[in-house]
Amino acid sequence: MMRSPACQQGLWHLILSDLQRKQKHYLLHDLFFNKYVKIPLQLGTLAVATYRIGHWAYFLRPAYLRAIARLLYPLVAWPIRWASGVYINPRTKIGPGFVIHNFANITIDAESIGCCFTINQGVSVGPDWTRGKRPRIGDNVFIGSGARVLGDIDVGNQVVVASNSLVICAVADGSMVAGVPSFVVSSTVGIDYVAEVAAHER
Repeated sequence: MMRSPACQQGLWHLILSDLQRKQKHYLLHDLFFNKYVKIPLQLGTLAVATYRIGHWAYFLRPAYLRAIARLLYPLVAWPIRWASGVYINPRTKIGPGFVIHNFANITIDAESIGCCFTINQGVSVGPDWTRGKRPRIGDNVFIGSGARVLGDIDVGNQVVVASNSLVICAVADGSMVAGVPSFVVSSTVGIDYVAEVAAHER
């Protein structure tokens, strides 16, 4: 069985990396309460942490512990999914620094997603429902609210997907795409620009 990010880096390391990235980019007022109470208890943060636990349970060894963990996982996942409106397939591999900014109506069912992945409300990433194959997404990708990334496609590194876009074709590194279906509006996106977009979405 292929080792997951949770197996390679450790469950708590991944949860902490997600939390720290959200505290860095999505803190409007750098107050103790906001940083250490409000952000950790936001439903988007809890949904990401719940996904991490589910992914860890799916790849846990030995097999009997994995079976027990997968039986117990829905007891945690269902209440958070109901409250947040966020579903993340626990089989999806997602690197560290995963942030859900605004939660609700989110579905993530990708083949793999790299580090520093940021999404907003209303985002769907998954199969196109014709061939059933799922997208692969690189590092430092930002997906705006209401966007759809569907099908057997590759989305590169340092990519920005504008709000309400429909992405059904491959996206090259350093691109910003927009529209239905999406088209490239910029080919000069870098890591700093992705961070800047995230900061403006606070």
